[in-house]
Amino acid sequence: MNSIEIFELTFTLKVVLWVEAIVYLGIGVVEIFDDFFRKLPAWTNLNGKLNAYLFMEDKMQHKFHAAICFFLGFIALNGILEGSVTRFEIELLFIGLALIMMLLWMILPPGRLALLMLLTKPETYLSVIMFLLFSDLIRAEMFFLCLGLNIWGLIVYFFNTRSNIKPYTYKRFHDDVVEAGISESRIKAMDKMAGFKDT
Repeated sequence: MNSIEIFELTFTLKVVLWVEAIVYLGIGVVEIFDDFFRKLPAWTNLNGKLNAYLFMEDKMQHKFHAAICFFLGFIALNGILEGSVTRFEIELLFIGLALIMMLLWMILPPGRLALLMLLTKPETYLSVIMFLLFSDLIRAEMFFLCLGLNIWGLIVYFFNTRSNIKPYTYKRFHDDVVEAGISESRIKAMDKMAGFKDT
């Protein structure tokens, strides 16, 4: 596609855009406006009171996530409403998914939980579909940029994440999750997925 060419939506692309619009726009809208009903994570409390700095850090991370989700969902919804997309819109979707996948590669937890995390994230499937079916719609430079972002995520995982957390075992991960004050129900769910039994 050239820079001004319009691509009429195929059935497959329409399905992908609907999934992105529903998932990402839904998450984005909820997270933008959830300030008065979202339960704060336990780690924002220190010494029996809400820590102002940790509260702001959590808020920033949460709203960044909301912004990225809203952004991707908005692009997808716009394509659906228009019945077509430009090369730039497709490239934005590719870049957005590549940035999310980069982050996921960087923070893969130890053991089989890593595979389960990837399999439960819509970005995994959407990225594979986009790369396999729609790579021909974007510029080669953008394709290699997205591929490079994924590779960078893996490099950070193997040579930074794993080297900073030693030993890189699920037992260490489990103990740190408990120490961080994560809810018991969430810990039990992660332990079950990882096949871990705390002795």
